Amino acid sequence: MSRARQIAALAASEPGGALAWLDGGAGRGFVALEPDLEVVADDLTALPTIEALWRAEPRLPWFGWLTYEVGTAALLGRPRTAASLPGLVLRRYRAALELGAREQIHGDARAGAELLARLATATWLWGQDWPLGPVEALVAAEDYRARVRRAQEFIAAGETYQINLTQPFVARWLPEWASRPVAARAAAVYAAVQAATPASMGGLLAIEPGRPCGRWAISNSPETLLAIELGAGEDGGDLARSWPIKGTRPRGADPEGDRAAQEELQQSIKDLAEHVMIVDLVRNDLGRLARPGSVRAPARPELVTLPTVHHLVSEVRCTLRQGWTLAEVMAAVFPGGSVTGAPKRRTAEHIERLEQRARGIYCGAIVALLPDGLRCSIPIRTGVADAAGLWLQSGGGIVIDSDPEAERRESWDKVRAFERA
Repeated sequence: MSRARQIAALAASEPGGALAWLDGGAGRGFVALEPDLEVVADDLTALPTIEALWRAEPRLPWFGWLTYEVGTAALLGRPRTAASLPGLVLRRYRAALELGAREQIHGDARAGAELLARLATATWLWGQDWPLGPVEALVAAEDYRARVRRAQEFIAAGETYQINLTQPFVARWLPEWASRPVAARAAAVYAAVQAATPASMGGLLAIEPGRPCGRWAISNSPETLLAIELGAGEDGGDLARSWPIKGTRPRGADPEGDRAAQEELQQSIKDLAEHVMIVDLVRNDLGRLARPGSVRAPARPELVTLPTVHHLVSEVRCTLRQGWTLAEVMAAVFPGGSVTGAPKRRTAEHIERLEQRARGIYCGAIVALLPDGLRCSIPIRTGVADAAGLWLQSGGGIVIDSDPEAERRESWDKVRAFERA
């Protein structure tokens, strides 16, 4: 059995603890099971305490999440709106297995050996069938188009330049899966998605610790909000990098159609303008933390091809000034500009008016604090699995010349990974 299948089997078995599986596709991935400490909060004021604990014992990894709403509350200087999830959950683990060609244990060696033993004995009992029915939009097509037009009115009034507007979806469990543990259903979905459409910042996380776990975060995200590598920057400073995504086309049905989609995206003035707006915003965000003159961004974005879509992506990097703190980093970059728009504060207020529902972990951050730095995804292509189904959201950047129906179709293109048998 492959390592990925072992991890899925362990997750499906209701293992207790609080399983965290962060999968980096061809990059770095981690799995951890038993936290020795959990910090739960409804704002970001817990970050200095978490940072002190992390820096005091850097060998013990932390995994968890921040919701989009806890970020916008800090951004707007007000209490977080009511939501079904805590705004901040970060767990310190006794050990984590780093995945890849050269696996290694981080943390306590004995706890690491226990984790390896549980993986080795895990057995998959649930067959290979896809557990979900069709993905359904929870907002009528004309309602979503009307929201796009309303966003354009805000833009025309000079309130904002770009609004990242999203809509909710659900995929309900097929009848034959309805009596199985939610853990098994979530593990089956993530294992299939991870195998078919691997993502650089994917993940499967137990939302509640203990047994049984009735809610799981499932992420197929390709987007990195921030990665910090300690000592990897200029003159031995700490290197910070972000990879904003803006600009999307669905994959073509055949090689010729796929090449045409790539060319259309690369030549699109509208998509390039959207992308440049967000890269500029990210440059400014990182500039608040950077050594003077160290911020770098490419002149043009790179085309990145994923199994279901093509994207425009840029790497923005800097060397952090000495003495940076986790709280300062999050205040500067979170929530990510690609999932708000520009300018960030005013646009976040308009998003709240237009969407009228919490995003939760979607568009927040999935966080890993590691011995050699940290990484935070922007959990796009992300949902929460519970007893009823998989609850998703998807969207895109709205600008003055956006076509409402094209924007609606793009939001569908981005949830296709959860629509396959």
